[in-house]
Amino acid sequence: MNGVEKVAILFRVLGTDFAKPMCEKMRPEEISRVGEAMVRFEQSPPKEEEVKKLLHEFRSMMTQGGIFANVNETLHDIFVSKFGEDQGPRILEEVRVNAQVESPFKGLQGVPFADLERILSEEHPQVQAAVLANIGPELAAGVLGVMDEERRAIMVKRIATMKPPPPRVLRDIADMFIEKTSKLPRFQEVAKDGPDPSIKTAADILNAASGSTNEGLLERIEEEKPDLAETIRETMFTFGDLATVDKLSMQKILGGIDTKLLALALKACRSDVSDAIFAAVSSRTKDMLIEEKELLGAVPLNDVRNAQREIMQTIRGLIDSGELKIQIGGGSAQLVE
Repeated sequence: MNGVEKVAILFRVLGTDFAKPMCEKMRPEEISRVGEAMVRFEQSPPKEEEVKKLLHEFRSMMTQGGIFANVNETLHDIFVSKFGEDQGPRILEEVRVNAQVESPFKGLQGVPFADLERILSEEHPQVQAAVLANIGPELAAGVLGVMDEERRAIMVKRIATMKPPPPRVLRDIADMFIEKTSKLPRFQEVAKDGPDPSIKTAADILNAASGSTNEGLLERIEEEKPDLAETIRETMFTFGDLATVDKLSMQKILGGIDTKLLALALKACRSDVSDAIFAAVSSRTKDMLIEEKELLGAVPLNDVRNAQREIMQTIRGLIDSGELKIQIGGGSAQLVE
């Protein structure tokens, strides 16, 4: 059990009154690591004997007059003894930096793309590029996705040509951004191919609103930002939502879709979606779709996603023409006369 896990257990056992003053003395990334450990223990609790052993160790340290024997002072004494008064503190600081530089931006995980992009835009382009190059490909791709095309190209060019910043500088930048985003909501997990959580929130609000409230709203957004309006439309009713469509409406939808395109779209979808589609077709058509799907063999996931998007465009065409009405809120679709 490492030090972070020990602190996580103590926070869980001793509660907020103990954890709060301890957190005030910790760096943001340290708090993040302890929090992650606490979440992991929710899913896989430590053994009872390990907890008892840790509490005994903690009581012994408290009896001796300190918590964890004052690790900072201990490390300082060790490095000074080994490298001398002049070199010891400097080398210790380098060790601290190198220990943290592997993932100094971990505390930014879960920040909505649009929020992070807005905060990034306030910094020098070189700082922006340094952050994007170190926050991980999925998060960086999400942030780039909400930038305009010109700025996106500038960022990618800088990332491709920049020299890695010194570890100390990178840590300082990470600390600054973690602090700036500390009060923003975090999302537990953002799907790699899913929408920005902020887009999802907007889509959910529109789904919950009455028709009179959001009527024409997307059209107004489209006048200024057509790509944003299209993304919101896609998020309001997705391929996965086909699982909730009633049989009659599903038959109407499938009537205008090529069998090969549908088979390709079924290569990577939830079982409840394929079940809803198979339930709306004849046994012969179902067997044909399954055979067509198997004949396709291994296909790029991007091709499957494109097939699903094409089907959703057909469905949105039916909605726009009034032939199909969506029950807002991720519910079923209904035919209208």
